[in-house]
Amino acid sequence: MFTPGQIVAIDYETADRRGASFEYFQAGFHVTSMAATWRDEGGSIKDWFHTDSNEIYQFLQILIKANCKIVAHNLPFEYGVTLKVYPDIADQLNWFADSARLSQLRDSGGEEFQEPNLSLDDMMALEAEETTVEELRKAHYKKQGMSLENCAARFLPEDQHNHKRVAHDYLRDQCGIKKKFGSYLHLLPQDLLELYNIADTRVTLALYEQHVAFFEDIKFDWQRDWSLYTTRMRLISRAYIDGIIIDRPALLKYIIAIEQEVKDIEAHFADVMSQALADAQVYRYRKLMREWVGGPTKLKTESSILKYRLKRFDKVMSGEMDHMWKNFKVGSGRQLKELFCDVLKMAPQFLTPKGSPSFKAAHLSQWGVGGEILQKRRKRLIVLQQCINTYLASAHDGRVHCAVKVSGTRTNRVSGGRDG
Repeated sequence: MFTPGQIVAIDYETADRRGASFEYFQAGFHVTSMAATWRDEGGSIKDWFHTDSNEIYQFLQILIKANCKIVAHNLPFEYGVTLKVYPDIADQLNWFADSARLSQLRDSGGEEFQEPNLSLDDMMALEAEETTVEELRKAHYKKQGMSLENCAARFLPEDQHNHKRVAHDYLRDQCGIKKKFGSYLHLLPQDLLELYNIADTRVTLALYEQHVAFFEDIKFDWQRDWSLYTTRMRLISRAYIDGIIIDRPALLKYIIAIEQEVKDIEAHFADVMSQALADAQVYRYRKLMREWVGGPTKLKTESSILKYRLKRFDKVMSGEMDHMWKNFKVGSGRQLKELFCDVLKMAPQFLTPKGSPSFKAAHLSQWGVGGEILQKRRKRLIVLQQCINTYLASAHDGRVHCAVKVSGTRTNRVSGGRDG
């Protein structure tokens, strides 16, 4: 079936008790299907697909006996899954290349297209004002990142782009899924799952072949990187499965301490900004009276309008609307805009994509002393969120399982997250 050293691209689809899943540390995690693609002696593409775990195990043993060179996209995932589900053979397979890593070595994860390389047709269309440079930029845009789809868009012919579209269309049209399609693959019928799985391995093999040919042309030895990369892959994949024990009582004490620290920072902000906050309160009260009590209505008669306004005025006087003007929410972008822009008349240096003043953590210093205090608060809130949502929420087995991207960042530092 295989010649010794045959290049074979593989891809798993996986799930746990909750449905489709990439978290191979979870209880009940299993392989739902596996696809493989290779070329026969004549160069023709051959595929294999199965959903039975025992059949998949037997197929992997065949690959081991033939010493096939295994290629995958985001290989640490395939290795980690094998280590979890088929631990006795995980280190017997000849893990040979990662098409995601090769893509990263080639272009550091992709660069945003700046100026289109104009064809004659493009230049004629520009001259005739049938298109614009901006439209050409969008048409020629190269997707960044190392996901299989993005790498295919950068390096492969157009007929190999959007290879998952049929499956995604099914999930959208038949299941009402609008995003994160990979989390719902368990809803695909088997014929579509097979198409989806095999499409992944075909694109993976095409990427591998394209990259290797390119590196040969420029005389770049990509395998010099491989030993370090696979060593890191094995260590991080095992650590992801094992996890780190969380001292929950100590963590709870730490969470309480950070919560108090956040309250102290907010109290400091209120003290430093006391006059501005008082002015903002007056601003919001006047705005409430002007827009909520005295604003336009759909009522037509003067008596009904008067009755309507008096009713709203009574609500303000009774204290029912105090939350609209008395209480300042330090985390509210709208109220921060009122405070800094409308009351203090500060001009923002950084804006959101929609043109509003930015209150992102990195931009808070543009608001002076008050913004710097808020920046400290935001940093502690991020730590608090991580403690609660990541460490305290490790209810699976009392351990935190850190997903670290083995390929790392563009500067080769390892980082959180996982590119599929």
